[in-house]
Amino acid sequence: MAMEEETALVVGSSSPTHTLNHKRDIHILSWAFLLIFLAYGAVQNLESTINTEGDLGTISLGILYVSFAVFSVVASLVVRNLGTKNALILGSTGYWLFIAANLVPTWYTMVPASLFLGFASSLIWVGQGTYLTSTARSHANDYELHEGAVIGKFNGEFWGMFACHQLVGNLITLALLRDGKVHILAIWIFLL
Repeated sequence: MAMEEETALVVGSSSPTHTLNHKRDIHILSWAFLLIFLAYGAVQNLESTINTEGDLGTISLGILYVSFAVFSVVASLVVRNLGTKNALILGSTGYWLFIAANLVPTWYTMVPASLFLGFASSLIWVGQGTYLTSTARSHANDYELHEGAVIGKFNGEFWGMFACHQLVGNLITLALLRDGKVHILAIWIFLL
């Protein structure tokens, strides 16, 4: 099972030891989380403002975080059985489903999406921590580096990139929703 945690995020390496580029995998992981949370962060920040009818936005966020806390109890076991890469993939689907549910925000779309995202969030965060740590340990072992320093460096890169999602996501939201109206030109420029 330990070897599965250390396998590359991108297929193409022949051997799970020195030929793996662990730094590349941390770059990919960091960028993937940045892109996922650019979209999700904007939706979450606007949730209680946009979905005000019956407090749907606030209640859906409440359901999301309560279910996240409950599912976190068993997330480690699920990640161990799925494997870290599969857990990361399944975990990311919860964010995309929640974002899609906000396109048609009703009780029938938001509540199930919030419950599923709570489950998916527990998987993606346990999978991320497991993968990052095992990759850092493997990198330290392969190149005879201090394990703590490599874990710190990999975590620093990941969390630095992750923190950028709030800044970049809010700037994009500002550009798109300037003056209280959606700017179609800004959306087209962003999509290109």
